[in-house]
Amino acid sequence: MKMIDLLEDVLESEAMHDFLNQVCLIKLRSSLDNCVVERQRLDKIKEYRELLLHEEEDWECLVQDIHALNRVIDLYGG
Repeated sequence: MKMIDLLEDVLESEAMHDFLNQVCLIKLRSSLDNCVVERQRLDKIKEYRELLLHEEEDWECLVQDIHALNRVIDLYGG
């Protein structure tokens, strides 16, 4: 068997599909964690003062991003 044929078989395998699925889940969770940390940082600022306009916009975007990431992670079976 030629190496190229072997690689084609591996890339088309169910195991490779599962592997790539897990890689996607890990990256999505990492992005989710980053969004949550940033939102928490902004939440702490809100305890001491009003958010500036750009901070408020960031906070709103982060809430939407967190919601979207959770939906995609659920879709991937996370």
